[in-house]
Amino acid sequence: MKFKVGDRVKFLNESGGGIVSKIISPGLVNVAIEDGFEIPTMTSELLKIDLDATIESAKSLFQEDFQVEVPTEPVQSFESDERNIPLLNDRAKGVLNEGVYLAFVPHDQKWLITGMIDVYLINHTSFDILYSVFIEKGKGGFTGQDYGSVNPEAMVVLDSIDREELEKWSKGVVQVLFHKDKDEKVLSPGNSNFKVKPTRFYNENGYKDSSIIGGKAIIVSLMPLSAQNSLFKSEFVNMDDDAGLVVNEAKEVEPEHIIDKHKTSPHEAVVDLHINELVEDSSDLDNAAMLNIQMDYFIRCLESAMANKLTKVAFIHGVGAGVLKSAIKERLAEYENVEYRDASMQKFGYGATDVIIRSVR
Repeated sequence: MKFKVGDRVKFLNESGGGIVSKIISPGLVNVAIEDGFEIPTMTSELLKIDLDATIESAKSLFQEDFQVEVPTEPVQSFESDERNIPLLNDRAKGVLNEGVYLAFVPHDQKWLITGMIDVYLINHTSFDILYSVFIEKGKGGFTGQDYGSVNPEAMVVLDSIDREELEKWSKGVVQVLFHKDKDEKVLSPGNSNFKVKPTRFYNENGYKDSSIIGGKAIIVSLMPLSAQNSLFKSEFVNMDDDAGLVVNEAKEVEPEHIIDKHKTSPHEAVVDLHINELVEDSSDLDNAAMLNIQMDYFIRCLESAMANKLTKVAFIHGVGAGVLKSAIKERLAEYENVEYRDASMQKFGYGATDVIIRSVR
């Protein structure tokens, strides 16, 4: 049964009820009760009360026309999209770079590879975003899945699916417009095609804790904010002396890409993924948090290199236990236009991997 904000409901497993005040996910809502508290409740434990149908039934039973006063209760006001869920800020679990993400969160956090999965679009930026999500169909073409808005540092549920439907979310496209009431620049619209292998959902090690989501999830980076181009930047460029007016003109600026600072030649780069190169102080980070930061930076640099038509990037990951190197190779398998090999021992020893990027035609 689907619920919406304002629905009057009754608890199935205990006495009482209230009004749905917030949709948290397709399977979970907040119910405002009489004393003003909000109780998170599974939709399977609620029964919707249709007051109009109840009144008509009573009229028919008693064969008389009578008035029923329906009590009104204040309903919480919401933003333009009531599905917005604020992100957490649990820095103890590491730091996730600003950007737009997809997240796949199992309903059952004890048995991660069974049961339903919620698909979230995450806006981990200071911008409001407008989004469109398209799913690629197996026989070609796309289906519009969802569109709407997401507040800064918030997320929305795009879908709630059974394991049998995972193939549906294996390929797609996300488009985003960034908006802020006041800013010195205008960001370009974001476009990202995603590809997720269904087998990832059946490996418990693929589900990780995150600083912004409660519970373990598979998180897919769509648009790192640091790699997002600035289309225009406003500057005072001249003054009309006769009119005494300052004229504002927008000046197009050159795109800034994260891979630029790692370039060793016009088409090659070297990226050091050692944690001390990425954060000032790693003393408070556990191994999982460090790996998350390293992999996020790896993906941002790789996709920035692709966008800038680089042909080779050497990623320095060190030797250690080989966890980072294995994670890199696993992620590279998702890209069709790359090859990888051990980098030059003379330059990097055993601790680096060359990624060869082929042009896509």
